Amino acid sequence: VVSTQSTGVDVMKNPRLVICGLINMGGWFMTSLVYYMLWFSAKNLAGSIYVNAAVLGAAELPGRVAAFLFMEKVGRKATFMLSLSFASICVLISIYDNTTSRKVMYGFGKALAGALWAVIYLYSSEMYPTKIRNLGSGIGSASARIAALIAPFIGDALVTSPIIPYVVVGVAGFLCTATFFY
Repeated sequence: VVSTQSTGVDVMKNPRLVICGLINMGGWFMTSLVYYMLWFSAKNLAGSIYVNAAVLGAAELPGRVAAFLFMEKVGRKATFMLSLSFASICVLISIYDNTTSRKVMYGFGKALAGALWAVIYLYSSEMYPTKIRNLGSGIGSASARIAALIAPFIGDALVTSPIIPYVVVGVAGFLCTATFFY
């Protein structure tokens, strides 16, 4: 009996698939990192944590709707790159300690992070041939879980250093966006 199931070894034989896999992993990682960093560090926002959580949670819905509309008009790749770029800008603007601007940037950032989740699920499955699509999406999803493990520590680091975590996540977002030009 000849097996037609592809494995990770088959992916490693093709350099283009390896590069696509690394880009995919970076996209999933940054989607999760931006999303959970904003979510876990929202406790540092001024005001009621319950109101902040409700507003940030509600901000995701328009982002997801906008993502589906943009995907139809400009495509998945462009939507992902634009969403990640603007989410990175929102994270970087959050450095400024103005209560109102930080809350607004967190809201826009969460909307864009919601858009990122909507796009990455669809786009990552289209990066691979049919035989290894599940494998590629699973590897990307695993890298997102690693970012989700790191994100609470970044949120806690805001207490000791209010600038560095924003800069790290914002710059990493731009670097990840640059890889999608490949």
